[in-house]
Amino acid sequence: MHRKILELLKERSPSYLSGEEMAHLFSVSRTSIWKNIQALQSDGYLIDRSPRLGYRLVEVPDLLLPAEIGRELHTKIIASSEELIHHFRQIDSTNNALKNLAEKGVPEGTVVVAEEQTGGRGRLGRSWSSPFGKGIWMSVLLKPPLAPQDTPLFTLLAAAAVVKGILVNLPDLPVGIKWPNDLLIKNRKVCGILTELKAEADLLHYLVIGIGININLREEDFPAEIKNTATSLYLENNRQLVSRQKLASTLLQEMDHFYREYIDNGPEMVISEWKKYNITLSNYVTIKTAQGSFSGRAIALDGDGALLVEDAEGHQKRFQAGEVTLGKSSEEIRPPDLN
Repeated sequence: MHRKILELLKERSPSYLSGEEMAHLFSVSRTSIWKNIQALQSDGYLIDRSPRLGYRLVEVPDLLLPAEIGRELHTKIIASSEELIHHFRQIDSTNNALKNLAEKGVPEGTVVVAEEQTGGRGRLGRSWSSPFGKGIWMSVLLKPPLAPQDTPLFTLLAAAAVVKGILVNLPDLPVGIKWPNDLLIKNRKVCGILTELKAEADLLHYLVIGIGININLREEDFPAEIKNTATSLYLENNRQLVSRQKLASTLLQEMDHFYREYIDNGPEMVISEWKKYNITLSNYVTIKTAQGSFSGRAIALDGDGALLVEDAEGHQKRFQAGEVTLGKSSEEIRPPDLN
C-alpha cells in the first residue's frame, strides 16, 4: 500500500489526489490512506495536504529509500524486490546489520543501505568515514553454491561491478581498481569494499559484501588523516552533485548481472571485467603482509584472484592478500584502458 500510494502520487504530480479517490482505488479506508501518507512523510517525502483537494507530492527526498532505488531495478537475485532493501538513516555498520539479518534467515539478495554509518569499517580494521547523505554505504548478502575457498573472487566481482556502475553514470571519470578491490581516481581512494563470510570446513553459509562510495563529499567532509589520499565523485566530476539513488540502482543492477554470470558460467567473465578496469597489472607495486614487504612489477592475476609480482632480479611471488601501494609516485600509475 505504501508503494502503491507513492507511485500514484508520482503519476498525478503536481496535481492533487483526494483521499477518497485513493481509498476507492485501493479498496481501503481513508484512515488507512492517511496513515500511509504519514509514513511517507516520515520517510522524508514532502506531501502537501489540502482539506478540499487532497494530497500532492511536492518533493522526493535525496535519500536511498527502497522505493527510489528499486523503482528502475530489473534484477533477479540482488534487491529483486523492494522488500529485500532495508534502509536506515543511521547505523553503526551495514555489514554488521546484514550479518545479523543473515543469522535470522533473510533470503539471498537482501541489501542493507544507510544514510550514515557511525562505525563503518574498511580492511584491516580501519574505520571508514560515512557522513549523512554524502555517499553510498551498502551491504549485499549472497549465498553462492560454492566452497569457502572459492570466495576470494567475489571482492573482485564487487569492485568491477561498482566501476561499471560508476562509468554508466559518469563515463568520463578515470576510475580504476587497485588490487584487489580499492577504487581509485588519480591515485586517490573513492570506494572501499569489505567482504566477510560465515563458513565451516567446506560449507559456505553466506557472504556479506560491504561497499562504501564517497559520492558528494566535499574537502571539508573528509577527516584530516585522509584528506590527501581520499576523493569523491563530486570532487572529480567538476564539483557537480551525483545522484546517489541512480548510482545505487545501477551498481546493484551490475552486481546482479555479474553474480549470475559467475554462478552460471564460471569466473572467467569476472576476471576479464576486473582486468579491464584494473590499474595494478604492469605497474610497480609494493605489497605489505604480516611477513614483510615485497616490491616489483605486477605481472599477472591468477584464476583465483591472486596477484603475481616479479622483482628486479626476476624473483616472483604470489599474493592472495596484502596491502598494496601503487608505484613509487603517482606518475607511475597507468590509468585503465577502457577502449
